[in-house]
Amino acid sequence: MNDPKSKSIHQDVLDEVREEQREKVGRTICFWVAFVGATLLTFWYYVEHPRESEEVRRMRMFFRENAREVMEFIRLPPEKLAEAAKRHKHPFYQSFVKASLNEREKIKALVHVSIDYSPNQYWFNLFFLWTIAFTTLWFIALMTQGVIIQIRRNPRLT
Repeated sequence: MNDPKSKSIHQDVLDEVREEQREKVGRTICFWVAFVGATLLTFWYYVEHPRESEEVRRMRMFFRENAREVMEFIRLPPEKLAEAAKRHKHPFYQSFVKASLNEREKIKALVHVSIDYSPNQYWFNLFFLWTIAFTTLWFIALMTQGVIIQIRRNPRLT
């Protein structure tokens, strides 16, 4: 009963169980590192890039609702802008005429990105940032764990 073969098989099974437990702990650590890392990255982005002010959101909604009219207006040559602005009652048109060239370019860029704007877009972007960061970090951590396991099991690979 106490022959070396039975001890060896028993020891191999125990080693395999320990290795499986070690891998399970490693997978758990990978998950939590990815979870915390993605949360920290998303929080950092949230702090560094706050939500737009209420007036900018209202302006973007105006651009979205009147996209065709606004696009035609901003494409007009400079000499026709003042005349066209008098026909429109919204304050945007008057302020666009009075704005400097740099401000006009910023407003044109805002008009172009506001055509498909949604008020909840910021929150969706934060959620998907977290999702992408989490899956990326988890994948990298699991692949690293897999490489470590392979090297540990087969030292000839190094």
